[in-house]
Amino acid sequence: MNTANRNTLWASIVAEELYRSGVRTVCISPGSRSTPLVIAFAELRDRNPDFQILVHIDERSSSFFALGVAKVQKSAVALLCTSGTAAANYYPAIIEAYYSKIPLIVLTADRPPEMRDCGSGQTIDQINIYGKHVRYFFEVGTPEIIGFRLRYLRSLISRSVSIAVGKGETPAGAVHLNFPFADPMPPISVPIDIPEDLELSSPEAMFGNSSGAAYSQIIAGMRSLETDTIATIANQIISHPKGVIVVGVYDSPPDFLDAVRKLARTTGYPLLIEATGANRRDEIGHYDSFLRSPNFSKTHAPDIVIRFGAMPTSKNYMLWLERYISCQQIIVGSTNSDPTHGITQALNVYSVSFCEQLSNYLKNYAQPVWQDKQWRLDFELAENIAEYEIKNSLAAIEELFDGKVYAELAQIIPDDTYIYVASSTPIRDLDTFFHSDRSINVLANRGANGIDGMISSALGAAWGCKHPMILICGDLSFYHDLNGLLATKKYNISLTIILLNNDGGGIFDLLPISKYEDTFEEFFGTAHGLDFEPLVTAYNCEHILIQDWEHFHKAVLSSLERQGTQVLEIRSDRKRNKELHFAIWNKVIESCDRNF
Repeated sequence: MNTANRNTLWASIVAEELYRSGVRTVCISPGSRSTPLVIAFAELRDRNPDFQILVHIDERSSSFFALGVAKVQKSAVALLCTSGTAAANYYPAIIEAYYSKIPLIVLTADRPPEMRDCGSGQTIDQINIYGKHVRYFFEVGTPEIIGFRLRYLRSLISRSVSIAVGKGETPAGAVHLNFPFADPMPPISVPIDIPEDLELSSPEAMFGNSSGAAYSQIIAGMRSLETDTIATIANQIISHPKGVIVVGVYDSPPDFLDAVRKLARTTGYPLLIEATGANRRDEIGHYDSFLRSPNFSKTHAPDIVIRFGAMPTSKNYMLWLERYISCQQIIVGSTNSDPTHGITQALNVYSVSFCEQLSNYLKNYAQPVWQDKQWRLDFELAENIAEYEIKNSLAAIEELFDGKVYAELAQIIPDDTYIYVASSTPIRDLDTFFHSDRSINVLANRGANGIDGMISSALGAAWGCKHPMILICGDLSFYHDLNGLLATKKYNISLTIILLNNDGGGIFDLLPISKYEDTFEEFFGTAHGLDFEPLVTAYNCEHILIQDWEHFHKAVLSSLERQGTQVLEIRSDRKRNKELHFAIWNKVIESCDRNF
């Protein structure tokens, strides 16, 4: 404990309780008001080599970096900034953490109450600055060195970490603790600040839990359903043979994929998985393409849908659901995740235990005579048709086409590679064109679906992961977070960035608004004309302009084996990309319409 003054002791207890509660990483941005906590974290690192501190000048980059670390490590990461607008720059990442259920511990320094709302510099109203997008907020109060207040501080910190990781009554997400500090900020000795008998009069306050564990702990178990509830759901399945199991955007828990595959076999339902949901192999992965077929959609009305994770990215899947809005939806693990506003049962239950419970009940108490085998065979046939048409179409394309990037990647990247995919067109093209038999992990910021913070998120994930990492992003996402590249220069992070540069907002070319040529390019196409090479090299990253597919293969494989960050830029034409996308989809539609 640093007992130089009340601020240093207060901050030391905060750092210690975060560490005892399982926090091993903190991302810090520079500033004066947060000095006591910065010193405390530095001293904690000196005592505990497994505690990591990363310094980012830009708070927005820092927050998304922390998000990437927390996402890949599935553990809480702390953020620390000074007072004022520094805290406001965390907001986009906090929103993403809220919707993606990513644990962040947000520590904002502040001026004491008497220095607020009076014209004092670098001071804004930080109380509840993040609104409902944090799971918990608390104004910590100015340091007061008495036993009761120090015990309160330990309890607050450890309980906040439990809330952030989802052990409380809410899902995982960000918690916000606001720390007002009065002078002095540095560790200047103020002997009268610390009572001489504090260690004897209140040992719990000074030393915390004698076992070395967190001071206050929330212990949570895995939620499961009672047998009667499982029986009711099983009867629904038996009564509705034309069902589907869907895995949308989902940071799935361990053993989920085996459990959901078992449930699909037991129910006889086709298993539809999007690229960000799980590592799909023999499952239905081309549903966005074949659901475009009017004949297939018209002749295949689902009775029931069991969904894990968020709504899939595919708009055609959502349109299919809306067409048959009376079908029963069972949404597992979320209580508010149906933008179609259909007939839903939301199950607040652990997904793996639900799959196991339901599979075992059906296996033990029901014969599979209810299954409609033709229903499942139709989905498998549509999957094969879509796969065949897409594969043949891509084989005939020799030019650098954005969609083909994903198919080529699927053929060459090794097992256990991580792909961090940006929002907008990349995540949709990944779902359509990336299908691999290898064990590939996909990460995405699909909570709020924004394009901001992509470079920082991927760098954070790469820093926190021992496996090769690839970021696939468009030029607007890349431009939006150029500041994030400073982290790779500072911490020598290895990341392969595939930059798809079609000079503007390519996704809008695929939308109906593109027909309005008089306003489209100015307000939606937004061509920037940037040359990214000098921007990339300014951050000590290597820039490689891809010439053809053979060059692409060599550059990707070489980058995955090298240290540092390489940016592989693929330049393409937005209009041509649009033509090729629709040509492929039309072939799938025509073939499916002939067969259904």
